[in-house]
Amino acid sequence: MCGIGGIAARNLTPEHVTSARAMTAALLHRGPDSNGIEVVDNCVLANARLAILDLSERGRQPMPDGERACWITYNGECYNAAELRTWLESRGHVFRSGTDTEVVLHLYGELGDACVEKLRGMFAFAIWDSRQRRLFLARDRLGIKPLYYSLEPDRVVFGSEIKTVLASGLIARRIDAPAVRLFLQLGHIPPLSAAIAGVQPLEPGHFATWQDGAFATKRYWDLTPHRGDSASAASATESASAAISETLSAKLVEAMRLHLISDVPVALFLSGGVDSAALGSLAQHAGAKMLTALTIGFEDKACDESDSSRRTAELLGIPHNVLTLSAHEMLGELDHAIWAMDAPTVDGLNSYWICRTAARAGFKVALTGQGGDELFGGYASFEYFERFTRVAGRLRWFPQSAARAVFDHDAFPFRWRKLSYLAGAADPFIAAELAVKIHFLDRDLATLMDADLIRAGGPAISPDGDTDASRHLRRWAARAAGCALPEKIAYLDVHAHLEPRLLRDGDAMSMAHSLELRPVFLDHELMEYAFSLPASLRMRKKKLLLDAMRLLMPPATYQEIVTRPKRTFSFPYDRWLSVDLRPAIEAAFEPQRLRAVGVLNPSAVRRVWRRFLAHPARVGWSRVWSLFVLQRWCETMKVTR
Repeated sequence: MCGIGGIAARNLTPEHVTSARAMTAALLHRGPDSNGIEVVDNCVLANARLAILDLSERGRQPMPDGERACWITYNGECYNAAELRTWLESRGHVFRSGTDTEVVLHLYGELGDACVEKLRGMFAFAIWDSRQRRLFLARDRLGIKPLYYSLEPDRVVFGSEIKTVLASGLIARRIDAPAVRLFLQLGHIPPLSAAIAGVQPLEPGHFATWQDGAFATKRYWDLTPHRGDSASAASATESASAAISETLSAKLVEAMRLHLISDVPVALFLSGGVDSAALGSLAQHAGAKMLTALTIGFEDKACDESDSSRRTAELLGIPHNVLTLSAHEMLGELDHAIWAMDAPTVDGLNSYWICRTAARAGFKVALTGQGGDELFGGYASFEYFERFTRVAGRLRWFPQSAARAVFDHDAFPFRWRKLSYLAGAADPFIAAELAVKIHFLDRDLATLMDADLIRAGGPAISPDGDTDASRHLRRWAARAAGCALPEKIAYLDVHAHLEPRLLRDGDAMSMAHSLELRPVFLDHELMEYAFSLPASLRMRKKKLLLDAMRLLMPPATYQEIVTRPKRTFSFPYDRWLSVDLRPAIEAAFEPQRLRAVGVLNPSAVRRVWRRFLAHPARVGWSRVWSLFVLQRWCETMKVTR
C-alpha cells in the first residue's frame, strides 16, 4: 500500500521534476517507509511506500522491469499475485522481489492494458512504457483505491489524493461550483466531479492512457445487476437455498484467506453487528494466527457498542481493545481530521478514529466490513426507497409546485420538506432516491452558496428540471434500466453511495494514519456471485449472510449474534455540535471567515445554525456538520472561490 503521483508532459522540464518532489512530500502519510521519484523520458513518477509484502529494499518504488523499459508506481494489494507470479514464471519472467508490485508490472509486460482484467484486489497504479512513450493509469473495479488527475493539452498530473495533485503547484486551488452543489445535496462529491476545478477522479473499473497529449479512458469492468423478475427468481432459488449458502460460505472463506495475505500483523475492526462478527469467524476459518479486534466506544452509552463488541470478541476468542472517545479528544484532533478527509464529506469521522487507534497500536493493515450492508441488505433505508417509489408513482399527476407549497417551508423539519420531491416526478425511482438522500433542497442552494460562486457555476437546474444530484443518480439508474425495483436500489447503493462516499472516506482516513483497510466483502468475485442472486433473496436484513455463516459459526455464537438487535454506528453529533464543538462551529461561521473563503453565504449559514440550536431535530446534525466541514476544508486546503 502506497501513495502515488506523477506528471507526463510533451516537454518535461526541471520545474515538473520539482513539482513531483513536492507531490512526494504530500504523500508521506500514505507511505512512511520509503519514497522516491524517477524521471523516465517525458514522465516523472513519484511514490511513497507503506511496506506490507516483502519489507526489504527490493520493494522500493518507482520500480522498473528487468529491461528498464517500463516503470511502475503502485498503490494497492493484488491478492492473487502468487498465482499470477507462477503463471508469469512459466512464460519466462524473472522476479527480483516478493512484491505484488513487480507481478503487476510484469503482467503489464505480458498482457498490456488487459492486465487489469487478471488482477484480484484493490489498486491504483501508473506505468510509464518507454517503448511507446505512453502512460497507463488504472484503478480497481470498485474504486477502493483512489486516483485523481488534472489534464491540460500538454500534460497530465495524477496522484492518490487531491492534496497530491494540488502539491504540484500546477493546479489552481479553486473550488468547483457544481461539486459544491453536489456536496451540499448528497453529503459527498461523486465522480465525475472533484472538489477542485480542473481535477477529477479516474472512475472505478476504468483505465486511462496518455500519449503525446492524447488522453483516453476505458471501462474494463462493471457490476451487472440481476435482471428479470426478481420475485419469481427468488422463489426459484429459495429451493436451492442450502446450495447457495454452501457456495456463499466457501466464497466468503476464500475472500478472507486472500485478504489475510500480509507480512505484517492484521487488525479487525469490530462493532457489535453481524458483519464484523462474520469477519472474525471467517478469519479463524481462513487460518488467521494473530488477529486483534479494535472497537470505538463512547461515553454516551446511547451510541456505545463496546459491550456487544466485547462479547463478540469473547465468543470468537479474539483479543480485543476498546478506545473510548470523548468530545474533548475529538475536538483536539478535529483540524487533522478535516485535513485527512482530502475532500468534503459528511461522513468519515468514525473511520478516522478507528484507524487512528489501529495505527497507534502498531498496525499497518486492518480488515473492515465495508460492503456488508450493500451486499446483504443491512440498511433500513432500503424499505424507504421502495415505499417512496410507490408513493411517487401515485403522485406523478400532482404538481410539484403544489407539493412544495405544502411541504417546503423553512419552519418544517427537513425530512418533511424532502417529501416534495415525490410529487410530479417524471421518474418515481429518482424522486425516491432524492427524498431519502438529499441534505439540502434545490432552493436552499440558491441562498446557502455565495452569489458569485453560483454565477460561476452556471445553471443549477437544467431546462428539463435536472440538478447535479439528480443527473448523478439518473446516470446510475440508467445502467440498471429494466431491472426490478429492489435490483435498482441495490445497484445504486453500491455505485452512488458505497463507492463515492464510504470507500473514498475509508481510504482517505486510513491512509492519513498510514493504515491499509481491506474490505473483505468487496472481493469482486464474491460481489459478482452475490449480484447474480436476486435482490429480493439477497437483501433480507443479512439473512443470506447469516445462513452462510451458520455453517461456520459454533451454534451458541451464531444464535447470540443472530438475535442481537441491529444498531447503526453513529457518533453523538447532536450533543457534540450544540455543546462541545459549539465554539469551533461559531468561529468557523463568523461572517469574515466565510467571506474570506467565498463559498458560503454568511447570513444563510447563520440562519441554519440558529435554527439547529433552537430545534436540533428539525434541522438535523448532518446539515450543520456539512456546512462546517465545507468551510473548514476550504480553509485547511487554502481553497477559495
